[in-house]
Amino acid sequence: MLICRTTGADHMLHLVLTCLLLSVASGLSMRRFLLPYFAGGDLAEKSAPVTVVASAVFLAAVAFTISDQNLWAKSVVLMLCLMLAAMFDDARPRLTIALSAVSLAAYLGLRSIG
Repeated sequence: MLICRTTGADHMLHLVLTCLLLSVASGLSMRRFLLPYFAGGDLAEKSAPVTVVASAVFLAAVAFTISDQNLWAKSVVLMLCLMLAAMFDDARPRLTIALSAVSLAAYLGLRSIG
């Protein structure tokens, strides 16, 4: 009986952690991903390597969210992602995208374990 409770708790912790990691990865890279699609700003900023990395991280996080998570987890990831995108500005894009990439890498590590 104790083994079942531990396994259930571990599964829930794994699910919450994967939701958080996907939310951070997509939320922190969303602003940079959307930058080229809005008018304004200079062309160098829109085509910067940071923007390219942010686009890759954002698209990968969205793809893993859609393919790996169940319906309620997708909605949680989406809400947290939008909240993070609204809270964090793009003042330090390298740091923000680095945190986003690290979060995606941590998710991939958990995915390979689970």
